[in-house]
Amino acid sequence: MPYELELTTQQRRALTEAVIRYSEDYLGDLEAAPASWPPLPEDTIAQLGEAPAETGVELETLLAKLDAALASGINTSSGKFLSYIPSGGIYVSALGRLLGAVVNRYTGGTHGAPGLIAIEHGVIRWLCGLFGLPESSTGVLLSGGSTANLTATVAARGRLGHDFSDGVVYTSERAHHSVTKAATIAGIHPGRVRRIPADPALRIDMAKLRAAIEADRSAGLRPMLIVLSAGTTDTGTIDPLREGAAVAREAGAWLHVDGAYGGLFILTERGRQRLDGIELADSITIDAHKSLFLPFGVGGLLVRDEQALLTSLDERGSYMQDVPAHGAIPNYFALGPELTRPARGLETWLALQIHGVAAFRRALDDMLDLATGTAAALREVPGIEVVAEPELSIVAFLSTQGDAATHRIFNHMNRTGEIHVSSTTVDDRFIVRMAFLSQRTTPEVAARAEALVREAALA
Repeated sequence: MPYELELTTQQRRALTEAVIRYSEDYLGDLEAAPASWPPLPEDTIAQLGEAPAETGVELETLLAKLDAALASGINTSSGKFLSYIPSGGIYVSALGRLLGAVVNRYTGGTHGAPGLIAIEHGVIRWLCGLFGLPESSTGVLLSGGSTANLTATVAARGRLGHDFSDGVVYTSERAHHSVTKAATIAGIHPGRVRRIPADPALRIDMAKLRAAIEADRSAGLRPMLIVLSAGTTDTGTIDPLREGAAVAREAGAWLHVDGAYGGLFILTERGRQRLDGIELADSITIDAHKSLFLPFGVGGLLVRDEQALLTSLDERGSYMQDVPAHGAIPNYFALGPELTRPARGLETWLALQIHGVAAFRRALDDMLDLATGTAAALREVPGIEVVAEPELSIVAFLSTQGDAATHRIFNHMNRTGEIHVSSTTVDDRFIVRMAFLSQRTTPEVAARAEALVREAALA
């Protein structure tokens, strides 16, 4: 049957039911599915890349193609996905995304969907309160941590005026690559970006940070931005936030905390203790698609002073003259880089409201427990060294026999398809890392990961 662009009620119902059946089958099979698959055959790649037909194709045919497409890469929706930074992809948030796409309301400015923006702003206000930010604070939900780090960089740059050529950015050598990428996109010369070495605990070396700032000030340069990590991607290490805030204040620099991975552990008692000082930041990156377990595509930036974003980002064209002024219900185009944007607040709000905050707190505590328990178990394996005591939910380890032995463990763990881990480098040593951050990751998954390490290490 042909499908016009505006479907009939019967067509909508049939398509929706087919998608729901597919979704239920997918989730029902997820526990038994592998953590990763071998590369796609070339003929499958060619079939998946075929141009759209002139006339419509039945959904069943397309879902069969989707099956083929999904049987490749890393199974990031699985609880056995322990590589990089997992995303839980909770179902209620997916429903919120569907609702947002169906109502298709414009959430960039107050005139399009003031009710939806009020819902999103409520989530932002809750987040600002969670981090202990003042009443002057605000934020905006963005596509992810990279966009948030860029937006923070632009805000920090704006405090120096139009000529920021003498402004300097400081961050750790262990910081996420999006920090230096943001500086590049923001037009900051690479020669004005300082990557400060880490100390033995893998935190930014504060003495070397102070020395770099002093050297730059002596050379007539201005400290513009200091970026600290609230949980590095490599090892989950938290930089000294309170001490860093003091350094930033003394230098007159903007302090940004990249908490894309670890920031929302502040929901837990252990997280609050370990993130002490984060409330002193000028801006904080958070990713709900990481430590709130939402599907990919929901990050955010919180700022201490709303005016800092407005000064740097509130631009309008004549075609926007009917848009109300920024006020109690914000114009999000004035706080971030996007003019048109999805209803991210809806999918975040729906998940928080239906599950309740306590459910997320329990899940994050579970992740901390899995990391602590796994690190303790690995320390009992002969020849295995845990690189750093887990501060959050990442366990990084190596073989004391050298890189070749660590590679063998890494390959053995991924070759089985039972779990998927990723690697990094610390002090020129090859490191295996496991990140626990999916509500589907169970103690049984962690135990199997430990067993695979033991098998390879003792082989």
